[in-house]
Amino acid sequence: MGTRKISQLETISDANLSGEAILPVVVSDPLIPNRKAKINQLFKGLSQGTKASPGLCFDLDRDSGLYQNAYDQLGIAFGDGGFYCTRIDNGNSSTSLYITAVDDVANNTDIVLAPKGTGAVKVTGNFLISDQTFILEDAQGPKARFEVSNIGTGTNTRIFTLPAITSGNGTTVVGADTQQTLTNKTILIDEDNFVIVDGTEEAIFQINWATTSGARRSYFLPDAGTVTTTAEPTATASTLLDTKTEQTTLNKTVVDLKLAANAETATNYAIFNTSALTANRILTVPDLSLTFVGTTTTQTLANKSYENAIFTDNTDTTKKVSFNLANVNTSTSEVFRFPNTDGLNRGADTYNMLLTEKSAGELFNKTLNSPVLKSTGNTQGQITLSTEGISGPRVIKFPDADATLLSTENVTVDDVTFGAGIGANNLTGLTRQQQFFYAGF
Repeated sequence: MGTRKISQLETISDANLSGEAILPVVVSDPLIPNRKAKINQLFKGLSQGTKASPGLCFDLDRDSGLYQNAYDQLGIAFGDGGFYCTRIDNGNSSTSLYITAVDDVANNTDIVLAPKGTGAVKVTGNFLISDQTFILEDAQGPKARFEVSNIGTGTNTRIFTLPAITSGNGTTVVGADTQQTLTNKTILIDEDNFVIVDGTEEAIFQINWATTSGARRSYFLPDAGTVTTTAEPTATASTLLDTKTEQTTLNKTVVDLKLAANAETATNYAIFNTSALTANRILTVPDLSLTFVGTTTTQTLANKSYENAIFTDNTDTTKKVSFNLANVNTSTSEVFRFPNTDGLNRGADTYNMLLTEKSAGELFNKTLNSPVLKSTGNTQGQITLSTEGISGPRVIKFPDADATLLSTENVTVDDVTFGAGIGANNLTGLTRQQQFFYAGF
């Protein structure tokens, strides 16, 4: 049948393998002489061999080839290194096929899959890597290891979805303790889990909406601008306000300002009502500790100057009294004093009434200096009471009847009618006139 390559031979039955026929083995290398091989050496089973001496090896590389240490296992040897393939039944109709690296001279051996050119290593099924063994390495040396020990208990598979990259060709994973800038993020964190830590200090954020549910609130951070207080760390820093800390606020507009006496209960409070304002108003506080004056409160005022003071009745506001200071000299300060308390109380009367030039009233215990008496409408006639020549206190008594005062200048017999005890014919001269004057009083 002529000379043929082994690949060109037809299938040979077991009956034809019993002989000792010799087949020539032609080697293409002209420097290597041709070999001969028996039929049974070509088609019968190979020896198991070892890692150092594989059962199936190459003619010029006797430590590279296939070997077997146990049934249903296969080893691939190439010099000092190699792979060993095994199968394990996992139960539940599943198995695991192991490819284990072996090396005669190294304790640690990497398995490197190196596709050619732009080729890639592709896995069509589930790619399972043991915890703490999934390591990414940069060509410059840095390494990153992935661990799954902190994602919870159980056998459920956690899914990590890569975000859609809207600009550029890549993105960066966010670390728990790395300094990074986040862009276009919607962060949903369960209440009591949003905690900001600064060393040993912590700040936790909570949502306490007892009266609402399913609502979303928006909180806007202000533009700090230029901070004018030294309480802030930098010129563009600003501090959020809270309910309990002592803080200084700048340039705030407060609507429905409510001041409470107790920060915890806030049962009593004062509200600033600005509903009557029609324009911006300025309330200037003096450089003093003070108490606000209320329109209906009982208070004591001190060191006050009133301009255009108007007093109204507490039951009828149409009753008003104002003070006109037009007659007061410029750059003067007049003082009006009230009498002693002993002189103010008059028996059952518990109040005193101010008298004016046109009002009717009663005076008690008054000393009049140079009093002038005149009648309404009579602009020319007036009487001045003079106490000149009196050396001590004197008492003038009036009769219990209507009478006309007499003087030394206008007494005649015809002018006066006297009561009992004295007659007009007895009055003669100046002496009689004086006697009559005293008797009449």
